[in-house]
Amino acid sequence: MIRSLIESAVIVESLDATTKAAVLDEMVAQAVAGGVLAKKHAKNVRKALEERETKVGSTGIGNGIAIPHVKLDDVTAVSMTLARSLDGVEYDAVDGRPVHTVFLIVSPSSAAEDHLAVLRWISGLARDADFRRFIQGCEDGAAIRELLQEKGL
Repeated sequence: MIRSLIESAVIVESLDATTKAAVLDEMVAQAVAGGVLAKKHAKNVRKALEERETKVGSTGIGNGIAIPHVKLDDVTAVSMTLARSLDGVEYDAVDGRPVHTVFLIVSPSSAAEDHLAVLRWISGLARDADFRRFIQGCEDGAAIRELLQEKGL
């Protein structure tokens, strides 16, 4: 499941956004533009992300990684959009440090097991100092996808 998620993922080499809200806006727009999220779901996804960030807590898990994620009834497949910010974004992360890598995960409500498997995989990446260093050094989206594939095995 992780391998196919990596293959279909939208990769944003460099975020333009400089705030958490703008990151979420840009990532949802990129997910739609990249075809992993239907345009008709964008508004609900964005609203659910905001609610999750304000009511449950920041998805900035530390070590420069954030995992905004939601499960919605009307979404039909798990999708991933990965974005990188070379300068870092203030994201209210648990460690207080800027976020450089953001994984947006959108899943159907019925895919709780797959959703948790993806979150576990990304949490492992967040603890991997080599991954965190290498992703910042990737030249382009192809190199980022290749790194994810190496770490997705």
